[in-house]
Amino acid sequence: MIQKYSGAGNKFIIINNLSGQISDHSDRVIKLCSEDPEMDGVIFIENSSEEDFRMNYFNKDGTGDALCGNGLRCTVKFIEVNNLSEKRSLKIEAVGNTYDCEILEDGKISVLFPPPVFVKTNFKLKVHFQEWWELLNCSFVDCGSPHVVVFIDEIEKPKVKSIEEVNITDWGRNIRMHKDLMPEGANVNFVKVISEDEGELEIRSYERGVEGETLACGTGSISSALIFYILRNQIKPVRLLTRSGEYLIVDFNISDKKITGIKLTGNAVRI
Repeated sequence: MIQKYSGAGNKFIIINNLSGQISDHSDRVIKLCSEDPEMDGVIFIENSSEEDFRMNYFNKDGTGDALCGNGLRCTVKFIEVNNLSEKRSLKIEAVGNTYDCEILEDGKISVLFPPPVFVKTNFKLKVHFQEWWELLNCSFVDCGSPHVVVFIDEIEKPKVKSIEEVNITDWGRNIRMHKDLMPEGANVNFVKVISEDEGELEIRSYERGVEGETLACGTGSISSALIFYILRNQIKPVRLLTRSGEYLIVDFNISDKKITGIKLTGNAVRI
């Protein structure tokens, strides 16, 4: 069984592999995504020894062992649409962790994430965006996937007023492949503050493995929301307007100055 799903514009091919018959994951992913370039990756729904299901996610270039927040929501939607479980709350195994997922009354799906593995704020990367080099102020979050967050109002050369002015392909690749981030590299998120009072951001994401812009990135939205809260002392939950025009909502708790209970909420639909 093969179907296509979108999580706030992040598009996936999802394959029922509960029988375990598929073992050539990477080769199959590269073939499927070459046939449909609009897809950002492939999810294999598999059995888990401890949880309800396992999400085995691969980027479109065939690399695996990756976490995908929007993919988790689409996994739950696939399970619901195909009547693989009657539960409204599911535990999904992914990259060695368990994610509590819930289908809400309005049809949206929320996913609970563990605290970030690592956070580093306000460090400089030497980048080349136009004819000159600049020291760009960046932050880094590892919430299962590594992400760099850049507020566009902190880009000096060139000055950027609109998220549309971000040269996402060149600038994203420049940071994603930066020598200071290698060998793993990182996903890159450019963020514009729409409303500080209402906690609203606009975001564009360059994803490694896709090696280009995606219409939404769940873990990128989580990373950006956390940095927004930490650096700018803003309210939560944080609403993020993605490139697809859909919003992702990120909420979390603060306990003893530690971030806990991170929840990502948004749409997931079959396409």
